[in-house]
Amino acid sequence: MSVNNLSPAEVTRYSLQIALEKWGREAQEKVKSSRVLLAGGGGVGSVAALHLLATGVGCLRVVDQARVSLAELNSSVIYRERDLGKVKAAVAERRLKEVNPFVLVEGHGKALSEHNVTRLTSGCQVLIDAMGSSTAGYILNQAAVKHRLPLVHARVWEMDGVLTTFWPGQGPCLACAFPSSLPERQPGLIGPLPGIIGALLALEVLRVLGGLGPALVGRLLLFRGDSFLFREEPIRANPYCPVCRHLIN
Repeated sequence: MSVNNLSPAEVTRYSLQIALEKWGREAQEKVKSSRVLLAGGGGVGSVAALHLLATGVGCLRVVDQARVSLAELNSSVIYRERDLGKVKAAVAERRLKEVNPFVLVEGHGKALSEHNVTRLTSGCQVLIDAMGSSTAGYILNQAAVKHRLPLVHARVWEMDGVLTTFWPGQGPCLACAFPSSLPERQPGLIGPLPGIIGALLALEVLRVLGGLGPALVGRLLLFRGDSFLFREEPIRANPYCPVCRHLIN
């Protein structure tokens, strides 16, 4: 890619990226040519999307059928009061294009299902589960297993958050860690928490896309906002997992 073909805004963004010691031109070009599926346009997803767009990911496909509600305006940074009642995916597409018009943003205001997951994940290098839903999580996990894709998973509730990367064939899948269902989310959420977890999620996705490799395969990172502490728990591939055992050597 020639710098001569870039706009001034792209040149500035590009120059800042190649100046990083561990993030050179090759990593940035990989990110620029990548396609990412983001399931969940809420607090965590919207923050992650902003960072991915600012870094220049090639295409971001946002899937969320929910509508913007008043209760989540304190934690979803891309929505405004005038967006209340509108489909998140549609608002996110418009707002994210304003952040970086050189990135292809696709908003899909529909529920993720077994019938459309193949089409929605087509061509993607990374899948993001920021939906907080067992149904969506396990559907994405099936796609990750089928195509051996990394699935970066995040959830937040009250003052806590968790983040990990499932990569079938290289580590555990979501069903290895949570065989039956995801832990239920507690009501209520303090506003800054999605920003913390969402930024870390974006960093993990960029590591994968840029070729640095994931940091959280086999590790469940937990953040406690009341004590400002991070801790982690190991997650191991289950050789008897009914979903991914055929990929385990």
